[in-house]
Amino acid sequence: MDNIIKEKNVKIPLYVSVYETITQWLKEGKYKPGDKLPGENILAEQFKVSRGTLRQAMLLLQEDGLISNHQGKGNIVLSNHDVTAGGLEKIGNPIIEFCLQPVDEKVLTIGFQPATQKHQEVLKLRPSSIVAVIDITYYSQKMPVGFAMVYMPYAILEKSNVDLENTDSVYEYYMKVLNSSGIYSDTKLRMRKARERLANILEIPEEEAILTLEEELYTQYDTPVLSQKLYMTADLYELSLRRKNK
Repeated sequence: MDNIIKEKNVKIPLYVSVYETITQWLKEGKYKPGDKLPGENILAEQFKVSRGTLRQAMLLLQEDGLISNHQGKGNIVLSNHDVTAGGLEKIGNPIIEFCLQPVDEKVLTIGFQPATQKHQEVLKLRPSSIVAVIDITYYSQKMPVGFAMVYMPYAILEKSNVDLENTDSVYEYYMKVLNSSGIYSDTKLRMRKARERLANILEIPEEEAILTLEEELYTQYDTPVLSQKLYMTADLYELSLRRKNK
């Protein structure tokens, strides 16, 4: 009888109750990405369920990309984001937000170049304009999981008093732009094969499939603020998108 509980005369599998409780723990931050959950014996005793029931709940959490089971290490928390929250319809940083493993490190470099013809068109720049080229490699436990190529008009960075000698300052401004109210984007999502440079950066074989997100971001007044290409190793990402008919 420990496989079900009764609530308002509806039989609910007990492992679902365990799953929902642990999911709520993760949403509340009781356990954070990288943390190890208590052992299965401890959890089974805490929930007063059998090991079999607990394992069913653990499998659901693994399928949702919330935890990962490592032999000899136990169940490790991968994500504590709200899985019911919005997806790609909200502008943000998908390399961090949708990775099935916690992104715990980034390496950023910044350079400058004259605006190419494409950048002049996309970012509405004059031929004499300068563009900042920001490369960001994201890591999870020392393994590269994503790479971003970001192009921003130098004039915007200068006007915003960004310390271009400080990579943390540049990254903070980049994230501030992504999370600004009123920002909208023109976005394309594709699958492509990794060429030599990307394969080397992401430490994957050439021709391996990767997810590519290309987009231009604009203010509510239609002023371009950046153009970027994001590359993600396909097997480590699950991109969600909430859709509905009006």
